[in-house]
Amino acid sequence: MSPLDALRPLGPVLNPAMIEGTYAALTEHRLRLPDTARALWDLAYGDNPRQGLNLFLPPGGSPDRVMVYVHGGGFVAGDKGKPGSPFYANTGAFALTQGWAGAAMTYRLVPEARWPSGAEDVAKAVDWLAAGAGGVLNAPQILLVGQSAGAVHVADYLAGRAGAVSPQLKGAVLMSGRYDFTREDRMGYESAYQGDNPGPQSTLSALVDCDLPLMFTISELDPPQFQQQAASLVEAMMARHGRLPRLHWLAGHNHVSPALFLGADDDRLGPLITDFAGAAFGAPSP
Repeated sequence: MSPLDALRPLGPVLNPAMIEGTYAALTEHRLRLPDTARALWDLAYGDNPRQGLNLFLPPGGSPDRVMVYVHGGGFVAGDKGKPGSPFYANTGAFALTQGWAGAAMTYRLVPEARWPSGAEDVAKAVDWLAAGAGGVLNAPQILLVGQSAGAVHVADYLAGRAGAVSPQLKGAVLMSGRYDFTREDRMGYESAYQGDNPGPQSTLSALVDCDLPLMFTISELDPPQFQQQAASLVEAMMARHGRLPRLHWLAGHNHVSPALFLGADDDRLGPLITDFAGAAFGAPSP
């Protein structure tokens, strides 16, 4: 029996009961950091208290590749984790199993944040890591992984809403994101970050024409609004290029579970990221 079996009764919804139930079901099954890992908590990549990240490194050496996780939270909530919390050090632990460094970042939230501050924060974090993270890394190649609102911020960054994309960014994974704000049922919390007319903020066109390798995921138990976004992505990619995007349907998962379960036994996302990273990063460094 998989821990994911406990998610189905929670339903294809996004509400506090689903989130709390998912955390309760998966906390004991998460991938834990190895005792030998070097965990650097609350590193500042900017001047704002929310512009911080946790960096996870192997015991010796500095990997030349880093996976950066950007959390969700509807633009109003979410965090990168802290010592002793069950998540999101598991994303860093997964990166370490691949021979990479791992980072989990946070960003400014509503009411302080206004579009496109999320993209600006992603850009600042990427540039700080690319420059060596204060001497900890050596000009690493970077893979971004954004979930929900984090995927929106990554998409805005890829669309150039914070200036040029770093040449050290080699690919991005966008999980249960929303990219076309002209074709969706609003969920009630977007206006505080995006304003009342978010249509011009859509990134769908930029994503289907993006030169970087991209991977998308949608969960079986995602709410309909997110399912529709995946359908719009497929439609746009087919219309523009005559082919499907690299899109994976995660059986048994809900909106928040894939990142929480990353790297655990019976994880279905980790192998997909590993395969995708092989194309994004290219051959391993000697």
